[in-house]
Amino acid sequence: MASDAYFSQKNEAMLQRVLYNDICRRTGNTLNERQASRLMKTVKYYMGEVHRVQGNKPVNTLNSEVLSATLSDYLMYLERSERSDGRSVVSDIEEGPGPQGPQGQQQQGPQKQIEDRSRQDVGTAFSHLQASRQESKSRPPMQDFRISLQDEGPVPMDVFERIKKDREEEATRVSITAATGSTIKEETTITTFTQKQTQQTFAEATDVFARGSRRAEEEAEAAFAERERASLQARAAASSQVFAAAPPPDMRSLYMGDRETIDRSRNRNNEGIPTEVRSSGSQLLITREPDTMAYKETELNLFVYSGDRDWVSNSLETRYNFTVNFDPSNLPSGLRLNPTSTVKFRNIVRIEFVKAIVPGEGLDLMVYKTGASAYASDNNMNVLSYPYIQVRIPELDNNVYGTNNSVNSAFGVLQYDANWISDSGISTQRGFLAMIPKFLKCQKVYSPTPLATLQKLSFRFERPDGTLLSKAPDTLDIAQIYPTVAMSVANGFTNIVNTFYRYDSAVDTNASAYYWIQTTKFFNHWTVSKGDRIVVKNLTWPAPQPTGVGITQMSEFLPYIQQDAGLIVVDTGVITGTGLTATFTNSYNSQGYANAIIVRGKFADPDTGVFTPVALGGIVDNFATNTLSKYLVNNTLSAGRLLNQTHQVQVSMRVITRELDSTGILRPDNL
Repeated sequence: MASDAYFSQKNEAMLQRVLYNDICRRTGNTLNERQASRLMKTVKYYMGEVHRVQGNKPVNTLNSEVLSATLSDYLMYLERSERSDGRSVVSDIEEGPGPQGPQGQQQQGPQKQIEDRSRQDVGTAFSHLQASRQESKSRPPMQDFRISLQDEGPVPMDVFERIKKDREEEATRVSITAATGSTIKEETTITTFTQKQTQQTFAEATDVFARGSRRAEEEAEAAFAERERASLQARAAASSQVFAAAPPPDMRSLYMGDRETIDRSRNRNNEGIPTEVRSSGSQLLITREPDTMAYKETELNLFVYSGDRDWVSNSLETRYNFTVNFDPSNLPSGLRLNPTSTVKFRNIVRIEFVKAIVPGEGLDLMVYKTGASAYASDNNMNVLSYPYIQVRIPELDNNVYGTNNSVNSAFGVLQYDANWISDSGISTQRGFLAMIPKFLKCQKVYSPTPLATLQKLSFRFERPDGTLLSKAPDTLDIAQIYPTVAMSVANGFTNIVNTFYRYDSAVDTNASAYYWIQTTKFFNHWTVSKGDRIVVKNLTWPAPQPTGVGITQMSEFLPYIQQDAGLIVVDTGVITGTGLTATFTNSYNSQGYANAIIVRGKFADPDTGVFTPVALGGIVDNFATNTLSKYLVNNTLSAGRLLNQTHQVQVSMRVITRELDSTGILRPDNL
């Protein structure tokens, strides 16, 4: 670019050299160190000012303007330095070039007025201030950047030409006089003296010109070498901060000049290379550091499980509508049930939605009649009942567009890809369905600036019309638990004839073989069905709690019923009434709803050959006073909840982040 060539060190050095030679020619003396430093500052200042005003012009035009402005300003500086007004050259140098430099003397006026004002009374100072404000201040004259055309002293080359011409005329006159024979001794003496005086003047002028030129070249070369050394040291310091263990930069350019490759003719005999940097097998190529950093993209897989949410205390979220938190510091206090990623993603370039694994459960319950007073609800209306489902993630905006608002606000449209079912043979076990954005781009790209970090993601799975995929909850509140060891006619239960999950004298000898978990609300048989796995948490026993042997039995019952592995559902049922008068019925009612879940009790290791339940606490439970079974029948539980782990949603995503690629800036000998 033109600006790069204009501000290059080569162009600046050329301007300094031309001005230095011209000023030495005009003054007839060489510049000292302070004057040369002032000249370099003045050139740099006017280069910036001329480029700011006339930056769109060619480099030659800009250089002409710089030469004209700098020469005029610097000659004024030399005149000021010669005046005996008490100011030194050092003060002029610190004053700096530009508009504030030549007019620096004017700045003493306001300061002096302030000092005088401090010695005056308030009235006099106010009067002077008002008078100074009413004075008309003239604008400073515009600086003339044109090159002066007036003669400012003899030029060495003009003196040389004049002396040469005088010598030629004198030689001609002497030859004519010798030919005519009319020479006299006085004329010869005058001629000899004139020739000697002319030769001496010519020699002195030639010496002054040569001496000034040599000194200008030496000072310019010294300035260039100092600037190159400072640049190399700054580059070495920057490199040492990034790679502390890397070897120091090659400083051979101090001896060989600003070149990247050594001339082969000089390198052939190691000419121009100092002895301390010569090496027979070293690489003689200086590799510059890159101006930009290299980056690489890293693909990370993210899996989100809806069963990890806070389902114990938050009843608003379901498996089809939940939020993931990506900041571990924002976890709620207490129970850490919340879908949270322990890794905080940074510099995110792209986020892709890969697939969603949804259960093959029935989303809606269809009840139809099979007779005059007979009903059935065995039709499984799952996700495959729709052509596609939508996933909405508000944090990632929309990625698809359609003919209705629900599609316009969705992040992706998912279609059927694969399914798998269990080999248990249970008809209610319908397995899982994989839904993917088939043949579609379902991603969010952050360009050109990556996303700094990801706080959270909210997932909502919808039908094609924009409504939630299913409103049926996958969490249920626990009302009471009935043990089968107590469910017998002998213990006062009279309405147990409609179920075979009751007291069995051959099995329920030490404890209950099964437990009926009654929920506070009815649920359709697709929400929790035979073969599912449930997890129970947060059970609370109301006062008065059991005493005696009941406490010992309860200490083993709670860990078993709330184990992390969960409990397998063996069947569902319907409980009508409470206590000893309750009626128990297997399966679900005619409308397809149930309010009880039957799970297996705690049994011993089958390797021992014992097929009876384990006596909790080592005490046989026989429905006597203060036993666990007596307490469970006569008390209603509170705060306990259960979750169906089988009917949860698994989301698979891909997160692409940007990281620093250190291999792009390694030295070749470290690879």
